[in-house]
Amino acid sequence: MEAESPASTQQILVARELSKSFGGIRAVDRASIDVPQGSITGLIGPNGAGKTTLFNLLSNFLRPDRGEVIFAGQAIHHLQPHQITQQGMVRTFQVARVLSRLSVMENMLLAAQQQAGENFWNVWFRPGQTLRQERQQREYASEILESVRLSHMAQSYAGSLSGGQRKLLEIARALMVRPKLVLLDEPAAGVNPTLMNQICEHITQWNQEGLTFLIIEHNMDVIMSLCDRVWVLAEGQNLAVGTPTEIQRNPQVLEAYLGQ
Repeated sequence: MEAESPASTQQILVARELSKSFGGIRAVDRASIDVPQGSITGLIGPNGAGKTTLFNLLSNFLRPDRGEVIFAGQAIHHLQPHQITQQGMVRTFQVARVLSRLSVMENMLLAAQQQAGENFWNVWFRPGQTLRQERQQREYASEILESVRLSHMAQSYAGSLSGGQRKLLEIARALMVRPKLVLLDEPAAGVNPTLMNQICEHITQWNQEGLTFLIIEHNMDVIMSLCDRVWVLAEGQNLAVGTPTEIQRNPQVLEAYLGQ
C-alpha cells in the first residue's frame, strides 16, 4: 500500500513506522500516516484496529515503541503532550472531556495558551497587560461559542450540557489554542442527527478558513462526506489509503471493515 499525493502538497503531519505493544499484544504495528496541510483526512477501521492508540501515539499521550512523528517539519515524538499543543496540534477525545463544575466560558478560557496572568510577577507588576489579554481571550472565546451556537450557555455549568453540546464545547475549546491541526476522535459518536450536522458544518467551515483535521469516525456517512482522503487500519497495520470513493470500492476494506 502506498499513499499518493501531489508533489506540491505539503504534509503538516507525517508519522512513520509507529508501533506500540501492550503485554505482548501489538496494538499498532508499523503504521504510517500523512496529513496534507489544509485537508480533512479520515482514519477508519474495525473495532480494535488501533485507531485511538495511533491518535495517542501521534499526540504522545503514549510513547511509541518505535517510529517517528513529524509535525510542521519538526520531530515531536520526544515532546510532552502540552508541548505538542503549544506547537499547534491539539486533540479531542472519544468521550468529551469537560470540567463539569466550571462554566462553559471558564472551560474555554482555561485552554488559552501563554496567558500573562499565569506569571505571578505579571499579576502584580503588569496588571494592565494581564487584564487586557484576559479581555481579548474572553472576546475570542465568545466569538467561538457564538459560532458553535453555545453562547447562550456561556455561564452555565459545563456539566449541564448534553452529550452533543459537550462535543461542541471540546472542539470549541481546542480552537482557543489557535491550532494548525486538530485530531478529532469520533466527533459524531452519541450525537443526535441535528447536532451531528452542525458539527460537520463547523468542521467544513473551519477547514475552509485554513484549519487541518484528522478524524476518527465510525459514521461512514460523516467520513465520506467530509474527508479528502481516508486511511484504513486493520489489526494495527495500514490496509489502504485513498479518496472516499476509492475506499468504498476497495475489496480489502469491504472485507476487513464492512465484513463483505
